[in-house]
Amino acid sequence: MNRLRVMAITVVCALVLGIAQTAPQPAAGQTSLVLAFVPSLDAQRVLDTGSTLARMLEVATGYKVSATVPTSYAATIEAMCAGRVDVAFLAPFSYVLAHQRCGADVRLVSIRANLPFYKSQILYRADLNAKSLQDLRGKKFAFVDPGSASGYLFPAALLKKNGIDPDRFFSQVVFAGGHDKVVLAIYTGSVDAGATFGDEVFSDARTRVAAQYKDVMDKVKVLVYTDPIPNDTVSFRRDLSDEVKEKTAKALLRIAQTAPGKETIDRLYQIQGFADFSALTTTYKLSKLKTFDEYFQPIRDAAKFLGLNLEDLVRPR
Repeated sequence: MNRLRVMAITVVCALVLGIAQTAPQPAAGQTSLVLAFVPSLDAQRVLDTGSTLARMLEVATGYKVSATVPTSYAATIEAMCAGRVDVAFLAPFSYVLAHQRCGADVRLVSIRANLPFYKSQILYRADLNAKSLQDLRGKKFAFVDPGSASGYLFPAALLKKNGIDPDRFFSQVVFAGGHDKVVLAIYTGSVDAGATFGDEVFSDARTRVAAQYKDVMDKVKVLVYTDPIPNDTVSFRRDLSDEVKEKTAKALLRIAQTAPGKETIDRLYQIQGFADFSALTTTYKLSKLKTFDEYFQPIRDAAKFLGLNLEDLVRPR
């Protein structure tokens, strides 16, 4: 996986590290927040829905809240670490990188199908009649983004566990930039297979394009699922005041319990609710957790398995 690993590291480093910038200091009694969303799906749709959620947060907190969707997962991390973003809906791998780089503080994780975990799936074009991963040899393959756990990290680890080096096994590997974009690339024949979020019960990237492409479930099929992945996060800039973090997190928990809030977060990222650390250790019985951050250890384990050194990814240059 040398070439692909180098490509992933290069993309993450180039955008996450970027040019060193001095983070602005929060004003005393800060009442405005910038809320960022990773572009895991169509960016305009994410921005529209994220702006709705921002308005709900304004009402619930009294803060002025604006929404933004940076150009990539890594750009979202860079913006938070540079102090241009206060709160971010970070994918789990992006959170781990942001925590390592600048101490991003996770306060909430997403809940789907009453679970704090989800999975990734390998999809393929139905007319290939693929029965196993080996049937994808020599095909074109699409990942989502180097900063995506379900769109790169875990499916890449699954391929490696099956003795597959994408650089040698596939004829071409691309990063499509979004889960829906991977689905559409397979549907239109631009690639033969790819990786997106998806599980056997609730979450499936194909549903995000099904309204426009009604036969997508027939033309794009699931080949295999990965191991469970810790869910995506609501994370805060490290030097944001604890009062603002606490008030914002509690407001999101309340919003997620209202009918308009439920509709908005479902439309945003198919989220059904949020859990804080106490909920993870009680409601979801993750009793071995000593800190919130330990919940994300499978992300680090997958990165290590792939030979991705987090210290190298986040080291200032």
